[in-house]
Amino acid sequence: MTDHHPSNTEMPAAVPARVPTAAPATPPPRHEICGAIHLHTHYSDGGVDYPELIHAAREVGLDYLVVTDHMTVEGRTAGFGGFHQGVFVEIGYEHNDRNLHNHYLVTGTSGVVDGQTAAEYVAAVRAQGGVGFLAHPHEVRHYFSTFPPYPWTDWHVTGFDGVELWNQMSDWMENLRSWRSVVRVWFPRRFMADVPRALMRRWDELNRLSFVSAIGGVDAHTRKYGLGLMSFTVFPIKVELKGIRTHVYIDRPLPQDDPVRAGRILREALRDGHGFFSNFRRGNARGAELSIRYGDGAVLAPGRAGEPHPLPATISVKVPLEGRIRLMRNGVRVDKRTGTAAEFIVDAPGVYRIEVRRRRKAWIYSNPFPVGTYPL
Repeated sequence: MTDHHPSNTEMPAAVPARVPTAAPATPPPRHEICGAIHLHTHYSDGGVDYPELIHAAREVGLDYLVVTDHMTVEGRTAGFGGFHQGVFVEIGYEHNDRNLHNHYLVTGTSGVVDGQTAAEYVAAVRAQGGVGFLAHPHEVRHYFSTFPPYPWTDWHVTGFDGVELWNQMSDWMENLRSWRSVVRVWFPRRFMADVPRALMRRWDELNRLSFVSAIGGVDAHTRKYGLGLMSFTVFPIKVELKGIRTHVYIDRPLPQDDPVRAGRILREALRDGHGFFSNFRRGNARGAELSIRYGDGAVLAPGRAGEPHPLPATISVKVPLEGRIRLMRNGVRVDKRTGTAAEFIVDAPGVYRIEVRRRRKAWIYSNPFPVGTYPL
């Protein structure tokens, strides 16, 4: 893929106008599910088993989990896929190359695919009809040799479905500047910062060429140390699951009587970017409504769109808590509003998306609303 690098300071040719007082448009009928993606268990380097993970997810109110142990789907073989205690468990895995770089979150394949290079396993996943996301692609930490980064290095590869834009563990690790940072162990959610700016710019650029979905990942590696009364847990799983969450819009609740179909619905919604991701530490974003209404009456959720619709259009935002709502076009902020609702008029093609911040901290990132015909 050839990278295009527009300036992140250029202003678009047409700036969306602000609508001062109109109420948000009514979104299309849909059902929201909220879950955690990129989780590790005892089957690789995680510190929990499936029953503990599922119980924690149920207690914190999640609808689904996407488990991605390293290079194995043993959890699926053991029967942990499907619905458990009302939580849908999708079992994929995390692939990497021979240098431990280019990690790829894979779901929807029959097992671990063949491939030693990123190009090989990305192509193999697509050939099987699976879905894949680049995992923690912009890790840059270099503070401790025992915690090296595992970035995505082969940006010439094509065929991936999306990127893990915000990785909870990477965010935490990259702020370990010295051993004095150990206090962060006890307050892992408090010190989460934001999506890496370089990765955000690259994602915006990729989306001007073709649609690339984004998810938020937990990258849970609960660790238990000691023995008996002297034991303690680093990153308890319930704490981990109260961090970065991915919210997906689907037509109706996942069918509990058909877990195979439920998995397909979830994977397709993630692939097509129908939703947003949030930092639960800044507030529960469940119930947020994001949509675009076109001149012909079509109302769409964020994500991959079909044929272009006539302009002008209106992007509507409704969030459960007050925040600073920002409209982005091609990576540039073009409008903003404070409150729980906003409408923005769109009268020019481009890649639009919504960011919401609370108390100056990142809270919600939507998937793109591509307006027009590629390249945008």
